[in-house]
Amino acid sequence: MVAMHREWSPFVVSAPGKLILFGEHAVVYGKAAIAGSLDMRAYALVTPRADNKARMVLPDIDVDVLFDSHTLPLLQSTSLSHPSEVEALVPDSINIPEGPGRTAVLTFVYLYGCIFAERDRNTGFTICVRSLLPVGAGLGSSAAFNVALSATLLQLTGQLREEGAGAGDRKLINQWAFHGEQVAHGTPSGIDNSVATYGGFLKYVKGEPSVNLESSHALRVLITNTNVPKSTKALVAGVRALRDQHPSVVDGILDSIHSISISAAALFQSVGEDEAYLERRMQDIIRINHGLLFTLGVSHRSLERVREITAARDLASKLTGAGGGGCALTLIPGGIAGDDVEVVVREMESEGFCCYQTVVGGGGVAIARSVDGRATVEQWLAEAIARHGGSSANSDGDAYGGAVAGFATLPAAAISELKPQ
Repeated sequence: MVAMHREWSPFVVSAPGKLILFGEHAVVYGKAAIAGSLDMRAYALVTPRADNKARMVLPDIDVDVLFDSHTLPLLQSTSLSHPSEVEALVPDSINIPEGPGRTAVLTFVYLYGCIFAERDRNTGFTICVRSLLPVGAGLGSSAAFNVALSATLLQLTGQLREEGAGAGDRKLINQWAFHGEQVAHGTPSGIDNSVATYGGFLKYVKGEPSVNLESSHALRVLITNTNVPKSTKALVAGVRALRDQHPSVVDGILDSIHSISISAAALFQSVGEDEAYLERRMQDIIRINHGLLFTLGVSHRSLERVREITAARDLASKLTGAGGGGCALTLIPGGIAGDDVEVVVREMESEGFCCYQTVVGGGGVAIARSVDGRATVEQWLAEAIARHGGSSANSDGDAYGGAVAGFATLPAAAISELKPQ
């Protein structure tokens, strides 16, 4: 077991976002869904403090909260009938902000209270989380935060044996991250935090353990955020109403979507197949899956516009997530030129959309004490701040306050250098 003590050095925890590839909406009815980890991650810089306090900084949503660790409630996972009830136990001395930071603070209070319940609370620390995932786009930003936070607290309390890399460590991280997701979302499926913990590709069926597909076939994709707000609850309700009216027809569509997920799982696990052949098969089922979802009424004119733009260049696209706006994914085959992709991106942006070129199927949660050949995280951070001219003013009075301030202002390009190799 890796025991932490008060003279420990800064480290970085990161966790990926997720992309639902196949199975949207059908998964609600016990059908299979396939999800993969994104090469877009949340990064947490964790530094020691000498004042035995706990500070959480989330620059992307303007949250900076300093806790006296001895005022935080000590909890057991059975202390509450549901983790979302933690707000009732928060002492008056803790200021919980309104807006998007509220859930993050409540999640921190819950996870700290449980994970530190029987541990030394004199371990002062600051956790500063930078996310390269757009919030509210269905790409698992909440789960990436919860996995990174859970791994941080478990590492600080000496509960990780192999710095988060072992199967037992990942199971523990995933368990607590799921509880964090319960604080945030009430009744999450568990697929988002599983992908952020384990990485790669997962097959998920409601009520069953997720299955790691152990694929070597990473996918290059273009994610397009239409910036159209959606209501997952309303979209799910709409499919349910349609099923109530036409049960045999809709059940047939849901069974077809299930078959697509099973076909995709087989493709990911295939060995020795030509990559071009696999990409053609994947393009086919992407197009079919989107058509079925369109029939269920969960597409949107913005998503159809993405499909039209990419289809004109023989690229396959589908909505990802609940639909009704949100994001679409487009498979980028290995043979397509980068200039051709840039043309598509420019056309998307002219429609008011945001595009992200990324890879699906990379690694899960990771803990690092050195970066890209540097001896320590501190060395990398000092060089990155000098290189990018970030602010390192220390307004916290903590020895590492300047480093935290610098990390909080670094551009996304610098933060991405922390990506596990």
